[in-house]
Amino acid sequence: MTTRPTAASSATDILLGVLLVAFGAFLLVGTYLQVIPSLPGLAAYVLGAGAVGVLGALVGRTSAGFFSEIVSAALVCAWAAVALRFPGTPPATLLLIAGALFGANGLVRVASWSEYPSLRGIFLVGGAASLALAAAVLSGAVPGTLPSLAVLIAVELLVDGVSALVIGRQEHPRRT
Repeated sequence: MTTRPTAASSATDILLGVLLVAFGAFLLVGTYLQVIPSLPGLAAYVLGAGAVGVLGALVGRTSAGFFSEIVSAALVCAWAAVALRFPGTPPATLLLIAGALFGANGLVRVASWSEYPSLRGIFLVGGAASLALAAAVLSGAVPGTLPSLAVLIAVELLVDGVSALVIGRQEHPRRT
């Protein structure tokens, strides 16, 4: 194994991170400005963000964060697919589904910390953030409304983006 990721995988992680941070920030601003049109509109936007995440992870598949990135993006896509497939589902129910997916994502991130010692910090912080979102949802601390759902998904996208940025900038062995 080399001690530094290839330039292509680093660039892919950084680009993926920038795009996911942009998706998350745009969604937060849209929520604040109250311009989220509907649940199907939110789901279509989130599906687009998830698709970017899946493609970015696949392109940078030699990256140390591949498994964490692909699982996170796939879970975001799964939530969006459920929301699009069942458009009449109340936001509170979709919030519970999102909470379960945040928890699964957090567990994957925390479990990934041992694979790359130089990335333990980001995997633990990202995992703890996702688990905190899951705990907030599953404890009932977050109201089951469309804006709450949008904010939580935006925060998850921001966590994913920052994680990808840090992974792209750290020295670590690359996957073969």
